[in-house]
Amino acid sequence: MNLRPLRCFLAVAEELHFGRAAKRLNISQPPLSQHIKALEEELGATLFNRTKRSVRITDAGNALLDEARRLVTQADGLRHIVQRADGGSSGYLRAGFITSSVFTEARRIYARLSRGVPGVTVMWQEMNSSEQAEALREGEIDIAFLHAPPQHPGLAARLLVRDPMVMAVPEAHPAAGRRTASLADFAADDLVLPLRHMSPIFYDGIISAYHAAGLSPTVPPHQPRNLLTVLSLVSVGAGVSVVPRTLAASGFPGVAFMNIRGVRLVAETSAVWNPRNRSPVLARVLKALKLEGRPA
Repeated sequence: MNLRPLRCFLAVAEELHFGRAAKRLNISQPPLSQHIKALEEELGATLFNRTKRSVRITDAGNALLDEARRLVTQADGLRHIVQRADGGSSGYLRAGFITSSVFTEARRIYARLSRGVPGVTVMWQEMNSSEQAEALREGEIDIAFLHAPPQHPGLAARLLVRDPMVMAVPEAHPAAGRRTASLADFAADDLVLPLRHMSPIFYDGIISAYHAAGLSPTVPPHQPRNLLTVLSLVSVGAGVSVVPRTLAASGFPGVAFMNIRGVRLVAETSAVWNPRNRSPVLARVLKALKLEGRPA
């Protein structure tokens, strides 16, 4: 597998200077230029516009850039997998996870997966809940750790964590010093939530709680992809939010947390997998984590 031309292309694309790219790759400039020329001939496209004073990437080069990064990263990961297998390990597990779940009890399972299941190398992929469910169906990951979805036909789920929800407000908010507040206390505040399609169950549960309290929240058109980004927006005064209580333990700067009076909101995190996936590594992981026999 000769990835040398792609590595040369990436170095030039990122440096926009053949001399610096050659130095970065620890080769001289003539062979670097030869690799680029050979790649351009193979692809039938000019990747760089070169003058004596500048190097600019072409549209064709930009089209190749992301794909080249992906291919090189995958190849480097493949080397790691093979080396582990050659050293006595027997396989790898593709695991999706949501960023905020590392603040919950799910973290212990992640740690056990990463360190303690013999013969398993874990490839962690940060994805939102919807992306993980789709990736399971398409066979792109083996196990998902996500906000508990409704029943998905063909997928198995085991509940891991039930985490009460709390209000997150900017430290400058008038209610920031309270230990408890109601949703009505924040009726005039913008409600910052992750994009609905990223985690529809999480999103709809919060909106339903507002509606049950007779409120119609204003959700500004921000586009946070995860709860840590939501807290970042809260910290700068972009609005308030409702988040799992375990996130309060993060000590997020600029954010105050309080219990919600009169409403019981719970965030659930589940392990989900596709029973049609016959990977022996997945079977070993489910057995090691004692997931198969646990109630949904």
